[in-house]
Amino acid sequence: MTREKIRRAIYRNANSTWARSLLDVYKLFARIWFGLSIFCVMLTGHIPSHTIRHTLYCNVFGVHFPRDSIINGRCRFLKPAGVNIGHHSIIGHDTFLDGREGIFIGNNVNIAGYTLIYTQGHDIDSPIFAIVGGPVSIEDWVYIGVRATILPNIKIGEGAVVAAGAVVTRDVEPWTVVGGVPARLIRRRPFVHYDLDSYSPQLFG
Repeated sequence: MTREKIRRAIYRNANSTWARSLLDVYKLFARIWFGLSIFCVMLTGHIPSHTIRHTLYCNVFGVHFPRDSIINGRCRFLKPAGVNIGHHSIIGHDTFLDGREGIFIGNNVNIAGYTLIYTQGHDIDSPIFAIVGGPVSIEDWVYIGVRATILPNIKIGEGAVVAAGAVVTRDVEPWTVVGGVPARLIRRRPFVHYDLDSYSPQLFG
């Protein structure tokens, strides 16, 4: 019986004392399992070898990214299996990727260090402080500067540039440069097509 079937069976009988106790135990173990998985994927980010990190991220934690892309050291995740990365893309050190609603990163995307990408947040006007959110999509040839923050349910169009320290609260048009808090249009970017050098040894830290 799958975990989902167990959970549904418990909820169907939630009025009985034993079912409520079983549900509490199930929630406890679910929290422990979630915490352990987050801890283990965080430890993986401290391994000083891109090859080992790539193997663990893909085969243990379910991150979807090819061998010609790089996730640099000390990257942190929530639900790593929700993170999808294209070819020749580079994720900077100490980046945070919240894959709960899905993060989709295209080809030749360069994300600088200390970037924060969120897919869930809270509705501050909700009487129950409800969780809201949506996937983040980052298209090809995007460059995101250091310490930028991308909020949930955002699409960053092809070739866009997000300046360092910007907070992106709305969709970014293709081939534009945005910056500030909240991020606003600065100028247009010329059309360029390149393959990022994701093989250089200095990027394997």
